[in-house]
Amino acid sequence: MEFMRQYFVHYYEIGPSRKLSLLALLGYLEDIAILHSEARGLGLDYYEANRCGWMLVKWDVRIRSLPRFGDTVTVHTRINGMKSFFADREFTLTASDGTVLVEARANWILVDTDKRRPMRIPQEQWDRFGVSPESASRCVTIQDVHGSRGAEAGSGEPSVRAFTASNGDIDTNLHVNNLCFVEWALDSLPEGYLFGHEPSRVAVHYRKELAHGAEGRVETVSGAEGADPGTTRTLHSVYSLDAECCSIEIDWKTV
Repeated sequence: MEFMRQYFVHYYEIGPSRKLSLLALLGYLEDIAILHSEARGLGLDYYEANRCGWMLVKWDVRIRSLPRFGDTVTVHTRINGMKSFFADREFTLTASDGTVLVEARANWILVDTDKRRPMRIPQEQWDRFGVSPESASRCVTIQDVHGSRGAEAGSGEPSVRAFTASNGDIDTNLHVNNLCFVEWALDSLPEGYLFGHEPSRVAVHYRKELAHGAEGRVETVSGAEGADPGTTRTLHSVYSLDAECCSIEIDWKTV
């Protein structure tokens, strides 16, 4: 069952190219997933009362073209399949003329927010989302992302940037919101990098949640070849207490 919503590209959502920023794009995808759940009667109040919540595990976002300031776009989403405690969700972002600009997939797990452990999806959620048990066979598990650990030998020493999780980073699941990890990765890029590059793909693997006050570092390696001809890849690993909490790969095209 598809759900959709229109978004207007505001000034505060664009980057130096006057196009939608990567963080704002991921924000649209996160937002519509929550709105879809709200529309099915499974809103934030439901999750708080039932002591559970959907937590993001992986992103795979393919960007054909980014909308510009002042554009109106439509974001579509659907649950491709669910099984046990796992859900596979698809997204499409289209221009006003129907042109597909972005295609994305996300893997989520349902978590007991008291025990901080995965929990089996209750029948109520299957029913309200209109997903059948047969959908389990359609679930797509996004490939693991290795971040800076996946850099080829001879890539050189990674650049390192420190971070501290602050009040504004915490979301309704009482941990650092998934967008913050990507923001830290972007902040680790060389000054001016975003003036000459646009993302064409981003893959993210969330491995460990972080709480308020957590301190750590982002290790970044640049220069690898991207998946598409003419693109370059930056590899990022977010560490806290020497445990890798998040792995990120971003392919960039030169503009």
